Amino acid sequence: MSQPCYQHLLVALDLEGDNTQLLARAVALARSQHARLSVIHVDLNMAEIYSELVDLDLQTVQDQHLDSARTRLDTILAHCDYPLERRLLVTGDLGERVQDAVAQYGVDLLVCGHHQSFWSLLVSSARQLMNQVPCEMLIVPLKG
Repeated sequence: MSQPCYQHLLVALDLEGDNTQLLARAVALARSQHARLSVIHVDLNMAEIYSELVDLDLQTVQDQHLDSARTRLDTILAHCDYPLERRLLVTGDLGERVQDAVAQYGVDLLVCGHHQSFWSLLVSSARQLMNQVPCEMLIVPLKG
């Protein structure tokens, strides 16, 4: 029997879209490799969006936003039929935070989705991650 190729997969989820296809692909691969599986969602840091000129209690807004994101993440992961090692919900720069998670948790494959559309030619999270993350990547084309 050959040694599994990957030991720890990290799936980068965007909570706004349908993650069913992406999560199913990651689960199938993790299962075939007998690998650990973790998920990460990198959310916006409200302090970077709003300037000091805006009169907001940014910590309260950030906490409410993260609570909402946590609820959406829990809903998505409720249908996952594979044990998750970690559920990471972090704020900040996508590339930096994913790179940190890859290094900290010994991830050897990052799985992320890519919408094939006009807008993805201009702004692509997958392309940003390719230039920053030191592990192998699997980019799953997503419909819609």
